[in-house]
Amino acid sequence: MIGVSEGKDQEARAILELAGIDSDKYRIWHHNSIYVHAINEETKESVIVEKATLEVVKSPGALAGDPGLEK
Repeated sequence: MIGVSEGKDQEARAILELAGIDSDKYRIWHHNSIYVHAINEETKESVIVEKATLEVVKSPGALAGDPGLEK
């Protein structure tokens, strides 16, 4: 995992599971106090889960309320 420690990786995987995403199919790309960004290596689908709401978004800009980006 890129820049993710073992404990933080488990926390990020738990967030994905709570948001309804199968964490076994995704690699944690990045996460911080606001979101978890993961990528499905097989399909190249990227998902971002906002930690506070467990909302799944498709783009980091959507977390900032950018109306031009789809959720």
